[in-house]
Amino acid sequence: MKRSVMAFAALAAAAGLCLPGCGSLKRLGTDLAVVVTSPITVPIAAVHDSIDWGDETSGPTPVLLAPLNIPLHAVKHVAYTFVYAADACLSPLYLLGSIGGDDLEPITLYSLGDGYPWKSEPWPYLE
Repeated sequence: MKRSVMAFAALAAAAGLCLPGCGSLKRLGTDLAVVVTSPITVPIAAVHDSIDWGDETSGPTPVLLAPLNIPLHAVKHVAYTFVYAADACLSPLYLLGSIGGDDLEPITLYSLGDGYPWKSEPWPYLE
């Protein structure tokens, strides 16, 4: 067990020295942040998106439609998390490709810099 952890640490250190840019590593970090925190993020973001309709809607409409909107937004956030998980599984390929200097920017389905719960892109034509 200790040997495998040490081997992984050595491999990670070597990869950090070999990769010229940090764009691809930032992408992997974003993928891991979204996937690891998804058990907490998905329900909180689903409720937040369902209740927060902005200033254009007043009255009880968001609360009355919450039983329908919360599951739909939860499905959206699960789908977004799946995209990030699939991208993390492909990370060995794009990390190897970034050795040549072609960094990939992180996926922008979530905006991790705008506070928590993370702001997400709406589904076209559904929101």
